[in-house]
Amino acid sequence: MTVPDSNVPDVQRETRVSRLDGGLRVATQHDPTARTVAVGAWVGVGNRDESPEIAGASHFIEHLLFKGSSTRTSRQIAEGIDAVGGDLNAYTSKEYTAFHARTPAWELDFGLDTLLDVIADPGFSDAEVDAERHVILEELAWSADTPDDVVHQNLSLGLFPDHPLGWEVLGSAESVRSITADDIRAFHDRWYRRANLVVAVVGDVDHDEIVARVDAGLAGLEPGEAPTRTAPTQPVIPETVTERDIEQSHVTYGWRAVDQFDDDRFALAIANQMIGGGWSSRLFQEVREKRGMAYTVFSAMGSYVDSGTYSIYAGTSPDRVAELDEIVERELADLVENGPSEREMDVARGGFEGGTVLALEDAGSRMTQIATNLLVRDRVVLIPEYLEKVRAVTAEDVQRVITKVVCGPQVRSIVQPA
Repeated sequence: MTVPDSNVPDVQRETRVSRLDGGLRVATQHDPTARTVAVGAWVGVGNRDESPEIAGASHFIEHLLFKGSSTRTSRQIAEGIDAVGGDLNAYTSKEYTAFHARTPAWELDFGLDTLLDVIADPGFSDAEVDAERHVILEELAWSADTPDDVVHQNLSLGLFPDHPLGWEVLGSAESVRSITADDIRAFHDRWYRRANLVVAVVGDVDHDEIVARVDAGLAGLEPGEAPTRTAPTQPVIPETVTERDIEQSHVTYGWRAVDQFDDDRFALAIANQMIGGGWSSRLFQEVREKRGMAYTVFSAMGSYVDSGTYSIYAGTSPDRVAELDEIVERELADLVENGPSEREMDVARGGFEGGTVLALEDAGSRMTQIATNLLVRDRVVLIPEYLEKVRAVTAEDVQRVITKVVCGPQVRSIVQPA
């Protein structure tokens, strides 16, 4: 099953990129049929770029930016987006922070102007910082009360001990309590600079007009620079066991894997689809469908500029954890020893190709794709190029890469009933 390149929407070919003074990058994707517009700003700083004393600063700023600027209050922003039926949102990752808006096409001015305003001139008042501090502490408490959050966080700590990639994106309760408004302002001043920013807009827009408006809106920002990062080197921690007052055992298995620039990431993505990435995957079929052992079972991969992860998760009854261990070990061993079947290859590749094209129907997905590509790779990878890489993956590639990953040091994390 192969998606013809002729079925890739023409809008993806209408991507333009401009590189402005100071390193600011602006990308647009012109879609004359769109009735909505997606606007986003990606900042190349995340929680791996924080010191322990201000751990969680990136996430703190994510919460604060839409709280207003020197010219707009939080209430005005909230009423403005509600009045047009739009959406404002943000998220923080290990390596970048994203802020984005989606509005009807005729409300581009509101979405773009608001985004540029809060990026360039956020309020960061002492009162707003203190109020949001309590919100984040509640978020941390909620996460600590959620076993599948805890087990994944423990897995990260085991995979990357004594390294920021292992830290919680939210920070710790101690660091969030101690971060001051001056710390937030200093962090923003250091990293929210033109060289560390990508702005992407998707919709029925004019590229040159967007470039001019972004350049003017962010004219007050200094060039700055991107963070310098250090790859993890410490050995993994093989096992972490946490006891809680819960009914179910939550189990994760993890390995360090390929980074963002390793072509083996395509083969690992195909392997992931086979192991636990969909309804037809080996673990979903064996653990949930055949044995009824779990409501949720899945595998996942993550990639960073200098490392990566591969993981498996399931929640099951405490008396079936040993059985789960055996199934996971057996399925991985079979893929290592025998490789995938031809049918598995067809299903996995077809799933990727179809899912990729389906995502192109959404302006927000296209905005995210071009912005993250520019931020991480400094170029936009067009979909035909991406699909060519996926199609080139062979069964031998899958077997070789999964062997390289899962035959490396394993981390097992479990949160179980006390």
